[in-house]
Amino acid sequence: MVKRKIVKQGAATMMVSLPAKWIKKNNLSKGDEIDIEDKGNAILIQAEPQSSEKETEINISSLTESSIRVIITNCYRLGYNKIKISFNNPLAIKIISEVINNKLIGFEITKKTEKYCEIENITEPSKDQFDNIFSKILLNIEELFEIAEANLKGERKEFLETENKIQQFDNFCRRVIIKQGFDENSQLKWLFHSELIHAQREIFHMLKYLETNKIKIDNDPLILLKDCRNSFELLRQAYNEKNLPKLEKIHESEKELIYKKSYSLLNKNKNPILIHHLANAIRNFYLASSPLIGLLIKK
Repeated sequence: MVKRKIVKQGAATMMVSLPAKWIKKNNLSKGDEIDIEDKGNAILIQAEPQSSEKETEINISSLTESSIRVIITNCYRLGYNKIKISFNNPLAIKIISEVINNKLIGFEITKKTEKYCEIENITEPSKDQFDNIFSKILLNIEELFEIAEANLKGERKEFLETENKIQQFDNFCRRVIIKQGFDENSQLKWLFHSELIHAQREIFHMLKYLETNKIKIDNDPLILLKDCRNSFELLRQAYNEKNLPKLEKIHESEKELIYKKSYSLLNKNKNPILIHHLANAIRNFYLASSPLIGLLIKK
């Protein structure tokens, strides 16, 4: 850390010089514009994006979908605008294409050979769309609950498209959080997003289990699904309304729902896997309340 003295300029203006090394690194000169963001007792100064693309190169040796997906989505989240991918098996390109189409917003394959491709940012939304995109995550989680209720009652509603939308929107929000730079707020936002997505993934995995297993379902999973949805609704309302007491209600009900109700159902219910996923979802919505409490206190 380098200390700089504040210099008074005129009657009311205070000035501080910028480090020459930083000026040179960002190719700045007199008259150029920079972004300044007030962060409480800190000020974030950012240079305008340069014309050169932020890019990275990766090598994929596996054909495991989850491995390829996590590698590519993390490159995306880290803010890269061009990702050059080498792979050993030509079959990898099919998985790469599916990840791009289903998990990333605004990215496309711009170059492709038998064992190499490049993906680039073509039509990504502005970071100013963060709040709108996050609201879409919440709406799609609500839709996932509706699908889960219908499928527990014996229907066969499709849910993969809804899940893909949630993943797309979440990856975009994480990308914006990282590109804005880490401070206390961004760390709390990241934790809140992580636990929220872990929770809804439990609902998704429960739906996948229902899809691949023909089982007779009693009323217990539906009752616990309602409890789980209530926890989510309290979390959503607390976020939208900046309402701390609603997060307190999640804490008041968590021990009853997990350590009494869910444990009891796990011991007696004929479908413990369904109960397991629902209990984990309730637990993760509860965990998401902690960083959200931090964000609301700071506001």
